Amino acid sequence: MNDIQIPNISISNFKCFKEFSIDGFKRFNLIFGKNSVGKSNLLEALHLYSNMFRSDGILSIFLQRGIMLNNNLELIFYNFDYTNPINIKTSKKELNIYAIKSLIYDLVLDGIYYQVKNHNNGKIMKLPLLINNTRVLDNSFTHPNNVITLDNQTVSFSIIDAALFNFSFLNNYSSSETRVKNETIGAFNRLQNLKQDKIIIDCLKPIIPSLKSIRISSDKICEADTGLDRYLPLNALGSGVYKIFDYIINALFVPNGVILVDEIDNGFHYSSLRNLWLSLFKACYKNNVQLFATTHSYECIKAFNDVYNEKKDEYNSNDDIQGIRIEADKKEKYKYKAVIYNNEELNNAMDNWEVR
Repeated sequence: MNDIQIPNISISNFKCFKEFSIDGFKRFNLIFGKNSVGKSNLLEALHLYSNMFRSDGILSIFLQRGIMLNNNLELIFYNFDYTNPINIKTSKKELNIYAIKSLIYDLVLDGIYYQVKNHNNGKIMKLPLLINNTRVLDNSFTHPNNVITLDNQTVSFSIIDAALFNFSFLNNYSSSETRVKNETIGAFNRLQNLKQDKIIIDCLKPIIPSLKSIRISSDKICEADTGLDRYLPLNALGSGVYKIFDYIINALFVPNGVILVDEIDNGFHYSSLRNLWLSLFKACYKNNVQLFATTHSYECIKAFNDVYNEKKDEYNSNDDIQGIRIEADKKEKYKYKAVIYNNEELNNAMDNWEVR
């Protein structure tokens, strides 16, 4: 397990988490629990950590959830209390996020800033995100080097380096089917130009054994050659095939990296979940990708565990998955804890779970 990018996590003062930690992650981490226990918040914290050298990561969280940015920055702080910083760290690196308070108005934020340690010299850096374009910061801050307009206001932020590793964050908050398909087609075209389309075929063969090739038609549709007299639209080959195709492509775009998927089984019939995990295990093992996914579905957890039991010898694996159940503490209100289930415990415990 030395080749995974995120070994563990500790989170303080972020959204629903006052204090929350998970001591160890595996290659495949399936996160579940009742509504409003912080499953999506955990993925968002992992996203911010992975991209800690650009202070606009917060923007994607607002955009994905359809929340207006103006006067809402305090929403990212536990209990809206921005007097304490957000802390997200692993045994490798650490990110702190502080509020930038207004100099004029009480209870108003002019922005936030990331506090991170420079890769090369170990120097502490302060990367601002400002929603008040008149606010002037002192020389202890890195100067914002990007400006965009969002929600009719000017937002400036800093980007000083690439992400810690390759990663992709997929969710369903604001993803239109047309946009996702267009992005997937473009990504497939780039992989095809790199002659990696054969890997995609290999990952899809467990669920479409007759698949020979995939092409992009003149109408910008992904079509499959299954040995018939004509090509077939990929999404005509069965429930969830196009979405599995999308997941595989994203995994291939983050070699030696991390893929985060919120509500991974959304849009799948339960009978297709085995196919989902057959393909994802194959793609992630081939490209050395660590996976974090959330679900509300007992059937998804069962398929995850069953397919791993079936295929683990194929990948010389015996300790690469875990279930992470997030629970509200019964004694302390608004406190959450993670209960970890390894492969053997998943085999034995699922009959007693309530995951919705």
